[in-house]
Amino acid sequence: MTVFPDDAFLALVPVQALSAEPGEGGTVVLIRPKVLSPRWGWLVRLMAKPNYRVKLDARGTAVWQACDGSRTVRQVAEAVAAAFPEEADTTLRTALFLRELALGRFIRLA
Repeated sequence: MTVFPDDAFLALVPVQALSAEPGEGGTVVLIRPKVLSPRWGWLVRLMAKPNYRVKLDARGTAVWQACDGSRTVRQVAEAVAAAFPEEADTTLRTALFLRELALGRFIRLA
């Protein structure tokens, strides 16, 4: 049985793959196209609202801003732990959140 996050995952570098805009109260809103495949690009032009808008909370915003393409997952988790010292087990929570962002194609793990 493997333990998540393992050293291989913690060594990956998360890179932002989508655009974002400022939200309310200093948070971030991620903008993700509903159709990611270039093959279906023509369909996007027909949609009234072609993008999803994902509003992040303060913790999610801290994770997103720490994913600058130069920090590893371990360094991102340490930055979030420093920003939110009152929360427990930030490494696991941050790693799980980054994994979900990667599955949703919000970030790439290099």
